Amino acid sequence: MRISKKSYLLVVLLSSIIGLSGCEKEVSKKEELKNTVSSIKINQENAKAIKIENTEITNVSNLDQNSTVTKIENKENFYISNIWVGYEEVDKNGNVISNSQTFLDLTLLPGDLSAVSFPHKEYANSIKIVSYGYETEGTGVVVNLKKDSVKIKENIAKVENSKSYEVLALSEIYKENETEDASTYMVKIKNSSEKDLGNISLKIGELKRDGEYITVNHLPAYNVLKPEEEIEMEVAVSSNADKLKILGYSYDDVKEKATIDIDLKSHRVKINK
Repeated sequence: MRISKKSYLLVVLLSSIIGLSGCEKEVSKKEELKNTVSSIKINQENAKAIKIENTEITNVSNLDQNSTVTKIENKENFYISNIWVGYEEVDKNGNVISNSQTFLDLTLLPGDLSAVSFPHKEYANSIKIVSYGYETEGTGVVVNLKKDSVKIKENIAKVENSKSYEVLALSEIYKENETEDASTYMVKIKNSSEKDLGNISLKIGELKRDGEYITVNHLPAYNVLKPEEEIEMEVAVSSNADKLKILGYSYDDVKEKATIDIDLKSHRVKINK
């Protein structure tokens, strides 16, 4: 059967569109973030950025572990980082026996979901989430759910784009071995700078199939990596994870005597000297 050039081009074009559709979703998310992040103005309307699945969790004393979990979601159009959640531990008589905070070692982009764990005492009967806080582009936000109030503080930290500091070339994470309890993955890391880099550590997120983050691990990779040197790093993963994502990395700039901490989600950097 003869196929015309026009039909062939149409098939190729359709194949390209189908193949790229998954990538475009992620790219468009990053482009939207890039376009909005520079014009972020936090106010009373958009400051309540976190949607919480359950603000009260009951009967926690019946659980096998002294910790309970709920989900949170970034429902706004800007990234949020340095997230913490404040909660009360309440006994069976309704008395508050402890006020605690739990911290999320993860930046959430718009629409991102994450599980959050709340450690509690054995005799706690319920958990009540009463507040949360986060930072975005140097602005700090505290939301008090009990008082339905918001505090906004600008210029609490210097924010810098990480592009010029992103000197590690990272491969895709690939599977090396699999057992009942865990799977072993590998990733290649190359120093693309002209400097010696020490104390390299990767920040790896484990996700469910629907994209919910379930845990974050910091994995030390190597003591010193010379310019253009490449290594392979082993990544052990729990059996609960369906996906892996490199969220960021840190390294010591030996020449500048500084620790560089890069967040690959927001593309922001912290420099500690």
